[in-house]
Amino acid sequence: MKDYTEIQMIRNWLLWIILIALLLFFTFATVSQLIFGIPMGENPMPSWALIAGTLFIAFITVVMARTQLMINIDTKTLIIQFGALGRMERNWSEVSKVKIINMPIAGVGKRRHPKYGDLYNAGGKQGLLIEFKDQNKVLVSTRQAEKLKAYLKQIKKLKD
Repeated sequence: MKDYTEIQMIRNWLLWIILIALLLFFTFATVSQLIFGIPMGENPMPSWALIAGTLFIAFITVVMARTQLMINIDTKTLIIQFGALGRMERNWSEVSKVKIINMPIAGVGKRRHPKYGDLYNAGGKQGLLIEFKDQNKVLVSTRQAEKLKAYLKQIKKLKD
């Protein structure tokens, strides 16, 4: 039987607008001050700080662009990877229950939710709630809820 794999990129438009605006501002300020000799404001930032700020914002933008949430499920294991934010691999024998639910409003990223345990969110509207026998919970966003539900039913892990 074929595995279920879903890869989600972060598509939060507000985050991208802020990151690109910051990158454009720092790039403009750096070019203006270093190349054209026009300082930004009455008390300009040192050139090294403008370069460091530009590089830092560029680094954050690239990291965010490359971060992806990957869900890989087969008949024996389920694997969740969220870039540098973490990886989880568990056997189905450790799982007590799974269900598809609507995602809480919690933002993008990995965080601890009081009701749903570890939350991995790349912006999906629905999520896979996994409850383990050791009372831990994990909620993972999905953009393909129907496909995921069909696969979980096929491998007999999801009950209606």
